[in-house]
Amino acid sequence: MDSRNLPRDSLTHLPTVAGTIDSVRKDVQARGELVVLYFNFDRYAKIEDIYGWEKLDALLETTATAMRAFVKESKLALSQLMVANPHDDDFVLFHIPAKDVSAASEEDITELTFRLQERITRDVEAGHGESVAALAETYVGRSHVYYNPKIRLERQIYRAMREAAAASKSLEAREIAIKLSDLRDTLRARSIYIDYHPIISADTGKVFGYEALARGIMRSMRSPEVMFDIASQSDLIWELSRLCRSKAVEGMKDHLSEGQLLFMNVDPHDFTDPAFTEAELGASDPSKVVIEITERTAIKDYPKFRERLKAFRDMGYRFAVDDAGSGYAGLGSIANL
Repeated sequence: MDSRNLPRDSLTHLPTVAGTIDSVRKDVQARGELVVLYFNFDRYAKIEDIYGWEKLDALLETTATAMRAFVKESKLALSQLMVANPHDDDFVLFHIPAKDVSAASEEDITELTFRLQERITRDVEAGHGESVAALAETYVGRSHVYYNPKIRLERQIYRAMREAAAASKSLEAREIAIKLSDLRDTLRARSIYIDYHPIISADTGKVFGYEALARGIMRSMRSPEVMFDIASQSDLIWELSRLCRSKAVEGMKDHLSEGQLLFMNVDPHDFTDPAFTEAELGASDPSKVVIEITERTAIKDYPKFRERLKAFRDMGYRFAVDDAGSGYAGLGSIANL
């Protein structure tokens, strides 16, 4: 199929589904079938929530470039990759099998998805960092259209897209269920570890503190972004946050030298947890602990929030704003704190 003259999305430079249907009409009618693949990047919405739409736009450009290169090198090289709508984060692929060649099977799609995931993760990590790449999970749904001349082709294709989208959501739901089980096991066995990342003074070149970064021991929980996302979806965020704080404080005596500080990320939502108190942290010397407000969720009640901060400050704990300027951590929020 020739896509050179199709109207394109200005962001990804891919054609849209609506603009592509006419260009494949004769081929579908002649071959009598069409395979529709729907690529679900559901976690991309989380990136927009945290970093803003500009970051997601840049990520979609990277994703589209990686997908275009991958498809060109794959068995589906003659297929058409598209976006569902302009500036959308849903990608669609039309595969019209060549004459006397079988259409891509479920096994073919499974293999393609695995290799595509590797390619996208590699390119996203190179361009946007490990934390963003951890959310670049791909779920691919498949629907097979057998052309029926009694039914308008557009409706056949749009119905197939909905079926493929539903199939991708089903795959995602199964994956989430597996990860939720792994998270429950992680909480039960307290099986996380803390990476103490050194913070270097630009003036002296010496380590003046460590940032506590939680990692799951299980492979599926290795990424903190995925681990906390699953916890948030399953109403286990308080339990996970408690475990991470406890583990971080436990390791202070083994990692901190005289005069060094522990930086610990805490989301504003954690302050609504009744169990999160100055006593719960249990640091032997609170003045060595800096609570970094991540602001990945919005602070809804500043007066009440400041009261909670004061209670911690009165015990000697310090505060900082993590990733200032990203997410909800704007200058207005910093001034309010």
